[in-house]
Amino acid sequence: MLRIFSLNTVCFFIFSLSLFAQRTSEWEVLQSPTNELLRKLYFVDENNGWASSLGGTIVHTSDAGNSWSLQNSNVTTPIVDLYFININLGWALTYPDTPPFGTTLLKTTNGGDDWILIDSLFQMKFMNCIFFADDQLGWIGGSGIYKTINGGLTWQKCVLDSTGFENYPVYDFNFYDKNFGYACGGRVDVAGVIWKTTNAGESWSSVGLSPDQIFDVYVFDSLNAVTLSGDPELFYTVANLRTTDAGVTWKYDSLPIFGIAYAIDFLNDNEGFAAAGFQFLKTIDGGKSWDAEMVIDSLTIFDLQFVNEYTGYACGENGALLKFTSFRKPQVTKPTFELMQNYPNPFSRKTTIEFTVLSPDFDTPTNAKLKLYDVLGNEIAVIYEGEFFWGKYGFEFNPGKQNLILSSGVYIVSLISGDTFISKKMIYLK
Repeated sequence: MLRIFSLNTVCFFIFSLSLFAQRTSEWEVLQSPTNELLRKLYFVDENNGWASSLGGTIVHTSDAGNSWSLQNSNVTTPIVDLYFININLGWALTYPDTPPFGTTLLKTTNGGDDWILIDSLFQMKFMNCIFFADDQLGWIGGSGIYKTINGGLTWQKCVLDSTGFENYPVYDFNFYDKNFGYACGGRVDVAGVIWKTTNAGESWSSVGLSPDQIFDVYVFDSLNAVTLSGDPELFYTVANLRTTDAGVTWKYDSLPIFGIAYAIDFLNDNEGFAAAGFQFLKTIDGGKSWDAEMVIDSLTIFDLQFVNEYTGYACGENGALLKFTSFRKPQVTKPTFELMQNYPNPFSRKTTIEFTVLSPDFDTPTNAKLKLYDVLGNEIAVIYEGEFFWGKYGFEFNPGKQNLILSSGVYIVSLISGDTFISKKMIYLK
């Protein structure tokens, strides 16, 4: 599944919370600032995530779910989807309750502190989902599929094949790369539909797979994907649908479970969850089989996302916010660090500096600094200073943007925390 991060944002990939004897579930309930129904959420890394409500509320965390703040979306209408590509740039969809009716796009460039309302893009069209591959290329789906190549300023309608499904609603996207991806949707008691593109969304082919709509599809790689379709009237069991040939054919299995899978995501190639209202559906064999387990505290969950193999988040009714922390996290006794070689090296304009932090307590940050020195040991600048949770970080260093006047030559970048002092040489060429 395609997940794209800006190099100057924090990117986490690694570990999770220690195992405590009193824990009976890998899911825990987080304190929420709202009791509105939270329908969608999106995280760009371990710490930074957003969830949106059907009442126009957007909540945000920057500390791995330990605290959440309300953001001003400037609307009180349902926010039906949201998507971020880094900690600053994101989009959301809402349905205005005054003319012109249809779908309005919201956009933020500062992490949701301010949301810009873009009116009149989709009059009398109700869009359900939005997905971006980068800051320019994106797709929106609902009443058809549309594509943007300028960050959402304008949209062109994509070509859907005429197999009878071209007017069915689209509910979600998932892409393997910028060219190859799936959309899903359909109508209850009529058909669950998968659309596929191999040309960056210019055109889509479709196939009907089940009697009821499909709300999400998970892409493992260029060949393998899985989805679940359920009956909201509970007359029929959940359908498990898998492809191993890039969507050319799909295998249909009827599960001994009733319900609707609103969202699907995987921790790794084998372990995955589906948000199915009052229950989670869980697989440990890559989606071949699924079991149902009740949601903690009898909550109702509509969306979920895993940010790495050890950590995930979910949201739902009455402002429910949940965090998943794997039991498998290795333990360390003191903070440890690794500083990687910058790339590119040598560099002439900008370079990326990455390091990892492992701490004894997953939820407690460690103070650290990145500093730049010349070869004589003279400090030139503090590249970044702050608190870092367990994870992997990447920072873009651009001397011009930091108003640094550097001569060509060898410099030293150092990671400093307590008695830790790790250095790497890097070469700057003007």
